[in-house]
Amino acid sequence: MKTYDDYLSEVKILIAAGHNRFDVLKALHTLYLLNDGDESDDDDELRNLIMDIENKKHEALFR
Repeated sequence: MKTYDDYLSEVKILIAAGHNRFDVLKALHTLYLLNDGDESDDDDELRNLIMDIENKKHEALFR
């Protein structure tokens, strides 16, 4: 079961590898859709991170 911080760490790895905000959001949305059949609360953490990135809460990471 991954936490918000676990997902955020993965986002930081993607950014360090040169991916932009759009690429990161696309990857997170795909992961969210793939996990949809799980019916676990893990997706809530992922959904919260996606919403935070969309609302530019973590915009400093992408500079």
